[in-house]
Amino acid sequence: LMDFVLNFTPGLLAGFMLGWNPLAALLLGGVTYISSSGVIAKVMAELGWMSNKETPTVLSILVIEDLMMAIYLPLIAVLLIGQSFATGLISILVALATVGAVLYVAVRYGGSISRFASHESDEIILLTTFGAVLLVAGIAQRLQVSSAVGAFLVGIALSGPLVHRAQNLISPLRDLFAAQFFFFFGLQIDPATLPPVMLLALALGIVTALTKVLTGWWAARRAGIERKGRWRAGAALVARGEFSIVIAGLGVSAGLEPRLGPLSAAYVLFLAVLGPILARTIEPLLDAVTRKRSSG
Repeated sequence: LMDFVLNFTPGLLAGFMLGWNPLAALLLGGVTYISSSGVIAKVMAELGWMSNKETPTVLSILVIEDLMMAIYLPLIAVLLIGQSFATGLISILVALATVGAVLYVAVRYGGSISRFASHESDEIILLTTFGAVLLVAGIAQRLQVSSAVGAFLVGIALSGPLVHRAQNLISPLRDLFAAQFFFFFGLQIDPATLPPVMLLALALGIVTALTKVLTGWWAARRAGIERKGRWRAGAALVARGEFSIVIAGLGVSAGLEPRLGPLSAAYVLFLAVLGPILARTIEPLLDAVTRKRSSG
């Protein structure tokens, strides 16, 4: 709740201040709300943070944000095509039932699924896991839950040694598809439209970087994490990425607000760069402040 209020509200208010209609403002709120699970997980792995005490807190926030998309995306899709409130409510209930069913299977039968998919052959593991992702993501998309959420739920269902083997096998595909994803979004953006929104994107990025840092710091503090860990958790959550682009892409495809695409692109680009830099420099900055206080 704290994460949602602190990070959805700036985008929503910015949309209203720009004179956009409520639906465009809701989309911008979604863009500023959700962190990039892909960017953050990669940065934390490269920095050797995966065994840190604050890491479960960060990952829990990312999981909840991704699950929130199972409610948010169907609602936005219904509103964009102008369907009734009753239709929107049905779509949300279907999405919740689908997510609940998959989560139940993941928790109750995750070990059995992993044992079934596990094999000595790398090819069988690759094809089985990739096929499961395509199947569940397709069903999720058919039920208007979002294919990304469906694929995410498959990842939750897998456990044990299979996880590490699947990561090694599929990580090249992850990097390839991530690059293609950003490439296709870039094709929809005219570079000439970026300069007029750049200052606004920077201002919105700075505000929501601070709110994400506050979110991570507060969550880690509630988990009893020491001071450095709180700041690391906050810095880790700053980056925005794939889901923000998906949300902006919905508005661009619907022709909702001409500035939504360029503003979101500039905003995501800024925080996708700032987030990893902040994560890498937060500990040296804290150490420098500590030394300065000690010497003073």
